[in-house]
Amino acid sequence: RRTTRFEMEMLSKLSLQDGDSCTFFMLDAKFVRTFRGKSLPFFQELRDKFTAKEPLVEVALDYADVVKGTHIETTLAVSHRWMQPDDPDPDGEQLKALKDFLNSPAGQKIERVWLDSACMPQDQPEGSRSEEDAAAFERMLKEVNRLYLGTTVLILLDMSYVSRFWTQFESWLSMQFATPDGLKPAVGTENERHHIVCIQNAAEQSELHEKMLIQSWATKTPEQAHAFLSKPDVTVTNQGDKDLQLPKIKALDATVQGAFGDISRSLEDELAASEAAAARAEAEL
Repeated sequence: RRTTRFEMEMLSKLSLQDGDSCTFFMLDAKFVRTFRGKSLPFFQELRDKFTAKEPLVEVALDYADVVKGTHIETTLAVSHRWMQPDDPDPDGEQLKALKDFLNSPAGQKIERVWLDSACMPQDQPEGSRSEEDAAAFERMLKEVNRLYLGTTVLILLDMSYVSRFWTQFESWLSMQFATPDGLKPAVGTENERHHIVCIQNAAEQSELHEKMLIQSWATKTPEQAHAFLSKPDVTVTNQGDKDLQLPKIKALDATVQGAFGDISRSLEDELAASEAAAARAEAEL
């Protein structure tokens, strides 16, 4: 099929990003709150068929945003498991849980929602994704850890959630916060930003499953998280995803520390420029 103007603009913006920033597509939370379907459509359908409602918004996210917590109050990333290989939410229970959260006191300030199936170009049915969409998908996938470190996170916990690589990785990220010394546990502090909703069969013993997930991930260091997620019983549909993300886990402390250093240098540069401008103004008097 022909590439749409929207796709070309999207690819152009993504290709123009340097290593410090990545543009993500997110859902307008108002659209999600009022959506009447059983489950949310895939990204391409939202982009191509819901043009009047314009449910997708673009957000450029760099590590400065992550460490400053720029998007935590207004942006929600959803951590969930695909229930079927071609359908993440066949019975609509995930969307129901998401809408309930967005309409709860904890979710009222959320303006944007990131959900992989609705915010990244999917290859469904297999072989249908264009080259442009595939390139955009790969670009965003490489940087997806920023979302779970730099936003509020809603964990939709089912019985198989704790066996999967992506969901456990996302859980760990959601329970950390960035400091000048690297990542530190956020659970039990003012920096806590994750919410857990048990769905499917996990809802029968929700307190138990929630407690086990927190105990598993809240206090793990990047080295410990890397060791755990490297084990063969942590499964992933595409082994390449695991191979891509594992090295980043070990480097996260250094990445976060570097982002704080960049912010500090930027502030120093702004201060120096301001002082220089004041000195010039005084000299002209």
